[in-house]
Order: sequence, then C-alpha cells, then structure tokens
Amino acid sequence: MYLELTDELRKALPPGSDPFEWFLLGGGEVHREVKNRLTYETQLGELHFYVKRHLGCGWREVFKEWYRLRKPVVSARTEWEGAETLAAAGVRVPKVLGKGERGRYPASVESFVVLEALEDCETLEHFKPGWLDFQDLNWIHLKRALIDEVAAMGHSMHAQGINHRDFYLNHFLINRASIRNWTVGKSIPLHLIDLHRVQQRLEVPRRWLIKDLGSLIFSALDVGLTSCDCARFLRQYLGADWKNSVRNNQALWQAILKRAIKLYKRFHGKAPVLPSILKL
Repeated sequence: MYLELTDELRKALPPGSDPFEWFLLGGGEVHREVKNRLTYETQLGELHFYVKRHLGCGWREVFKEWYRLRKPVVSARTEWEGAETLAAAGVRVPKVLGKGERGRYPASVESFVVLEALEDCETLEHFKPGWLDFQDLNWIHLKRALIDEVAAMGHSMHAQGINHRDFYLNHFLINRASIRNWTVGKSIPLHLIDLHRVQQRLEVPRRWLIKDLGSLIFSALDVGLTSCDCARFLRQYLGADWKNSVRNNQALWQAILKRAIKLYKRFHGKAPVLPSILKL
C-alpha cells in the first residue's frame, strides 16, 4: 500500500481515523460519478478540497481498453502524476494534498487523490463579451491576455513532450476576484484541471498534438475570435517565426482545424463561422 499526505491534511483528519478508508468512503458533495470513478467535494476545518476516488474497474474494462490500444485508467495515480508532471513544466494545476493506492492487479486497484479546491473559480467555457461584466475595449484587452496565457500554457506542455488529452476551455479555471481586479499588463493565473489522462514522452506524437489543439480551437470557436486573435495565439505558441512554422507544417495545421470543425459540427449540428485565417 502507498499513502502520502501533506502535514496540513493529516492534521485535519478526525483523530484515530484510517486515512485510506476515510477518503474511500466518499463523504461529501458528489460532482461526478462514472463507472468506478467518483469525484466529491468536502471540507475538514478550514481545509477545502476535492477527492477523486478510483475503485477496481474489473478485467473486462481493462481488456476493452487494451483491445482499443488505449492505456486503461485504473488508478488515481494518473491524476497525481499528471499534476506533478505539469507543475514541473511550469503549468499551474491544483495542489496535490494527498494520494494513496493499494492492490496489486490493474482490475482491483483502489486509490484516491486529494486536490486543493480552487476557491471562487470560473472556467473559460462560457467566455464571451460581457463575461464577468467585461465589455467593449476592456473585454478585448482581457481576451488578448487570456489568449496569451492559454497559448503559453500549451507551449510549455507540448515543448516538454506533455499532452493533456482533454484540452478544452472548460478545463481552464480562473479565480473570479483576480479577474474582476485585473488590469491591462497584469498576469492572469489560469489553472489547468482534469489531469487523469495526461501523457509525457520525449515529444508529443502528431495524433495527440492534433487532439489537444483541435479540441482547444473547437472550444474557442464561439468566443468571438478574430483573425488577429488567432495570429496572436500562434505567435505566442510557436514563436516570432510562426508564419514559417505554419507554412512548413501545413498538413499538421490543416488536420488540427479539420478536427476542430468536425467536433463543432458534431456538438452543435452546424458548421462554425470561422475567422478568415482559419478557413481551409
């Protein structure tokens, strides 16, 4: 059995309790429950956190994923390792307060990860003019700053061989107060969440780069992007020589856009309205 807790979490637990059993019981507000995985929110004293609990998924699920040439997610270990990997790459993620795993076989492993709650946060999923009362020129300045930050996070990940596999705007969190008090020139502390599918290699394979960037573009197609916004993202993501980079990797960027458009059509039942720079 493996168990590791921060001092603050260990001290907050009820006296005499078995930490592993306490977190596996799932006592809190359930946010998501899928098959053998459960995410719940709870609080111990002043410590507010989320717990992601994994129970044994059974050999049938394991074989099904292997048959599809996928690595089955059988433990919360993938979430805490994803958080540690991204944090080391300079990407903001929720702090890991605790982690535990027991069991020898993939189908029967029991595990959990405890993540510090990011208070009073909003995702970028619904970002558009008027978001959190930002209007007109203020909204344009905020949009540009967010584009820079998202592109920088994507660059940091991919340059170090890391891909997210669920790289959508709804997995970027921002504290509402930090946005309301934001002024031009200040940094924007975005956090990336939902890390249980993060992968790292020496270099991100083409198919996973297409998935990450295609997913990101798809989720941003209704936020009022202009051609200048897209060029801004590419300049931040690829560097000053972004035009030559796109030209030299034209097939890759066409595949990324095709994925974004396909996802949009599937989700919305219609074709997106694209900025001219994105038209194939």
